[in-house]
Amino acid sequence: MTIKQLTADERQELVTLLCSLIQHPSENPPGNENAVAHFIADVLQKEGIETELQDVVPARPNVIARIKGQQPGKHVILNGHTDVVPCGEGWSVEPFAAVIEDDRIIGRGAADMKSGVAAMMFAAILIQRHGYAFNGELTLLFNVDEERVNLGMEHFLAQGVEADYAIIGEPTSLEICIAHKGVSRTRLTTFGTAGHAAKVREPDSAIDKMARLLPELVQECQRVKQKQHDLLGNASMLVTTISGGSAPNIVPASCHIEIDRRVLPGETRHDINSSLSTALSGVGLQTDRDYSLENYLFIPASAIDENHPLVERACEAVNQVTGSAKKTIFEATCEAPFFSVGQHIPTIIMGPGDLAQAHVKDEFVRIEELHQAAEIYLSLTLDLLK
Repeated sequence: MTIKQLTADERQELVTLLCSLIQHPSENPPGNENAVAHFIADVLQKEGIETELQDVVPARPNVIARIKGQQPGKHVILNGHTDVVPCGEGWSVEPFAAVIEDDRIIGRGAADMKSGVAAMMFAAILIQRHGYAFNGELTLLFNVDEERVNLGMEHFLAQGVEADYAIIGEPTSLEICIAHKGVSRTRLTTFGTAGHAAKVREPDSAIDKMARLLPELVQECQRVKQKQHDLLGNASMLVTTISGGSAPNIVPASCHIEIDRRVLPGETRHDINSSLSTALSGVGLQTDRDYSLENYLFIPASAIDENHPLVERACEAVNQVTGSAKKTIFEATCEAPFFSVGQHIPTIIMGPGDLAQAHVKDEFVRIEELHQAAEIYLSLTLDLLK
């Protein structure tokens, strides 16, 4: 594999590209990816790259770009999301100014994950601009709504997709992540009958019912911790929010809790829902009448064998650029299982930026890591498609 190093002009061009991406705010919520999506499409189209915008919902488009090789061959997908989390308070700089300070670019999305998007875009631009020879097809997918419920990825996959490899550009400090836990979120609601607290002699309290269910949930949390995976450690389950009642003098008509469940490879939505239902079945309350369970989010875990050819070739590319390839796990949830589990496409997670910078004030990425990411994506893509 020959690493194609960026020239000084290309390095500056890439920095400018990332700054421009940051300067197009795309906070989610509310989900305003429209401007940055159109900017990405314009940049790629000006380079002669076939690019389309597909509205997932009005004014929230996915960007899909394709470069086809000289002959049929493998298909590689480079993927990143265009939305960022809200800025919040406490920044020392304007979050969307893309401030360059020493060796860093500071701004919302600098690490999570507009640096990955910029590096993937630039790798494709260089392939197109220099006419590098390859077979097969390269697809860039930059989707909306990763930070919420993945409307963009679901829209893309609903059209049908086949590929040989997928690379997710989430911030991993350029480490090659071969597994991550999934997430399941469930809302438990108990039902009561509202009435004046002073008048009702036999109160039908939703909070009392929740109090009966909570000890069973706590025991289930302990049972879940016993599930283990060689790379990812134990599964987990935690009650993360609780709310109920409407006033101090009214019998509570409803009470709600949210349950966060971290999922290991092989665990299914049905497995988790069934286990939770069984845990709550022994307290004498009836589903639908006394309580309901709504599993409103499920993203499975993702894993790839550490000796898979995609992993090995990624290690070669990283080693030649940084001299220190490392296989590890990804500690958050991302788009990988949509490809790896849903479509059986071998998938890794690897991108510039530190995951610790995601969702924090004064988020930054190191400029050298941005440049290295583009070189890695360029060389790895050409290697996979040779």
